[in-house]
Amino acid sequence: MTSQLIITLAILAFMIVMFVWQKFPMGVTTMTCCALLAAFGILSPSEAFGGFTNNSIILVAPMMALSSAITKTSIVPYIRNKVNSLSGKKGIVLILFFYLIVIAFVQFIPATATFSIMIVFLASLSNDGEVTPTRLLMPMLGISCAWKGFLPIGMGATSFATINAIYGTIITDEGYWLGMFDKFRVSILPVVCLTIYCLVAWKLLPKRGTVNAAEAKEVKETKTLPKAQETLVYVVFIAVMAVLVLNKWTGKLMYVAPALGVLVLIYGKALSVPEVTKALTADMIFLMAGVLGVATAMTKSGAGDLIGNAILGVLGGHPSSLAVMFLFSTVCIIMTTLMSNSATSNILYTVGATVCLAGGWDPRGIMLIVAIANVISLGFPSGAAETALIYAAGNYKLSQVAKFTVPYILIAIVTISLSVNFFFPIYG
Repeated sequence: MTSQLIITLAILAFMIVMFVWQKFPMGVTTMTCCALLAAFGILSPSEAFGGFTNNSIILVAPMMALSSAITKTSIVPYIRNKVNSLSGKKGIVLILFFYLIVIAFVQFIPATATFSIMIVFLASLSNDGEVTPTRLLMPMLGISCAWKGFLPIGMGATSFATINAIYGTIITDEGYWLGMFDKFRVSILPVVCLTIYCLVAWKLLPKRGTVNAAEAKEVKETKTLPKAQETLVYVVFIAVMAVLVLNKWTGKLMYVAPALGVLVLIYGKALSVPEVTKALTADMIFLMAGVLGVATAMTKSGAGDLIGNAILGVLGGHPSSLAVMFLFSTVCIIMTTLMSNSATSNILYTVGATVCLAGGWDPRGIMLIVAIANVISLGFPSGAAETALIYAAGNYKLSQVAKFTVPYILIAIVTISLSVNFFFPIYG
């Protein structure tokens, strides 16, 4: 092995360990990796930190600010009032309403913030009757896992660009890059099956118990924008979504549309500069940009080929496409159950891309498996921040929820594998 290869592998190992440990924000970890790659001469400084000029970063960063503007409109208080008006109702109406609210919220608001809001209202429900707080809380998490990023709106509209950015430095053939609706159509089967499961399997959870609203961080009431500025937010958001959806015709305008939208909202005083700055400097942006630098180093040093060939050796010379899909789905969900979904995805995107490059496979299916399966993180509290919140608020024991979570996970593995293999088999 060359010294550059050894150093790159050591930095990759450091990144994985830090992702699992979660002592520091992941963006700090990836920035450390980029700095080390530049310091050791594996990459030039412009190569190591070139992720910040990637088209996908230019697209995603302002999109986060644009989505935050939605939370300042009257939509959020309207939904809160609706929840209050239905708090005395029972049966499928109440279940559907809570599920629909979660589905709507997670398109634009982080899941942790969504459940910080929802737990407060669930805690007010009675333990009498069939639909009780502890029977709704975990299925709502299941709904969130299935629907988060599913619809091509809000942050889901840019997920394809995020995935392309991560593996595009390893697999440079643009014919293998994802389109805006690829994740959506592949996700239809698992989303439908998991939603149906959550609609019927809530009865598997303990009927009585106390939902601890104190576990939810206090949700600050956001002052609603004046009517004119609120209308401006809606107009800008719809215009940006139109540009993204019509990217076949709008071309590279897609990458600057969110930034233009944010500037309009700043000039229209619907967003403040500090609010935008906070969104643009979120840890996720540093995480994405840093992973791009590490991926570049893996390609340049030969570390990617080494890892890819090693995994290919385990899989055999010509493995079944479906078997590969099941393997990646299972590994991804096991990993995201035991550690954070962000860590899982950023490890497996790179590993999966190098395996596909080494095997000459179509990488889109495996990349979509990682994107979809890494959010199936309800099996253990460490899977995601919102998962830990749900377990704490519901006072759940693993033995209590296993009857619900284990079948959910098995359904996810099977449906994700089958759907991805149908649309994007590894042999094309």
